Amino acid sequence: MTSDDSGARDRRETKVAKHLEKARAGGEARADYDATQQATEDKTVRLKALRLAKEKAEREG
Repeated sequence: MTSDDSGARDRRETKVAKHLEKARAGGEARADYDATQQATEDKTVRLKALRLAKEKAEREG
């Protein structure tokens, strides 16, 4: 094996490692985004329920 082969292998390994790191970071970013979206939806549902209950109480009383 020559040093050129070793250098090429090192570059390939580095490229693969960077690709895997980007994929992992992308997965984490997606999970954060999904969690934020879910929290927003949960809050919206809770606030809507409170608003509807308040409106019902105002109509009845």
